[in-house]
Amino acid sequence: MLLAATVGVGAGVGYAASLTVNSWHLWAGSQPLTKAQCTLTGTTSTTNTYVVQSSPNSNNSGSTTMLVRSNSGSQDWSFVRFDLSKCPIAIPTTGGADTATLTLFITTAPASSRTLTVTPVLTTWASTLTWNQAQLLTYGTQTTTITTGTTGNTAKTATVTVDVDSLIKNPSASFGWRIADSSSTTSATTTFATSSNTTASHRPQLVVNYEK
Repeated sequence: MLLAATVGVGAGVGYAASLTVNSWHLWAGSQPLTKAQCTLTGTTSTTNTYVVQSSPNSNNSGSTTMLVRSNSGSQDWSFVRFDLSKCPIAIPTTGGADTATLTLFITTAPASSRTLTVTPVLTTWASTLTWNQAQLLTYGTQTTTITTGTTGNTAKTATVTVDVDSLIKNPSASFGWRIADSSSTTSATTTFATSSNTTASHRPQLVVNYEK
């Protein structure tokens, strides 16, 4: 009877030791990952332009501003994309974006506030894009909107986390966004600064927060 009791106690001690080791491993695995941030702006990391319906074969490459116009038969669309490979610390393709924010600077606002759509572009384009070429591009589902207000010299932000998260996993598909007016019946123009603008703080910017 004494021998049986001794064996039982020994087994209980061994089981408790096993639980202690497993508990330590679970704690180690719950350590927080390191956060990082990438900010992209300027001509080396940004491609942007705008296209004009009334001049369907003209391009506006190198312009310091880009336009978004609403008017039936005379619309303007703006396009902007960023090169994620320009991030100082490479974003792991196995990870994703915690947050991603697109900032555009309005140099001249419309007389009445407009709602502009931010839509991902799914095929490649160049800064020499024309209106006719823009009609041949493939577009995704609208991501968000920007409300312009009526005050110029104002920065506007848009949350584009879902798009950037997808691009991190497939960097070669980084084709950016089209900015367009949600209406084509009222004449109104919003003017944004481009990456060629002389004021650095006015250039398009993409800020990505992620785990490395």
